[in-house]
Amino acid sequence: MIEAALLAIVAILGLYLLAPTFRRTALPPSDPHAALEAARHAGQRALEDLDLDWETGKLSDDDYRRQRAVLEAEAASIDRQFEHGEAAR
Repeated sequence: MIEAALLAIVAILGLYLLAPTFRRTALPPSDPHAALEAARHAGQRALEDLDLDWETGKLSDDDYRRQRAVLEAEAASIDRQFEHGEAAR
């Protein structure tokens, strides 16, 4: 009797926890402009974090220059995409 009650409680709890995985919700349409703005902001933040790590001695000069070059190239690519999108509007 107790086992049946526990089994029922576990089954109900399992259904409750798994219910969100079975729901179908529509995703809002993506906004390319907002995505580029978010990427630009994230890139700026990454550069600031890199500068801080270098200033506090967490990175060697070589690592800093190498990582900064990668981040600056990504930022330039995002800027080009942003400008291209602005020209298309």
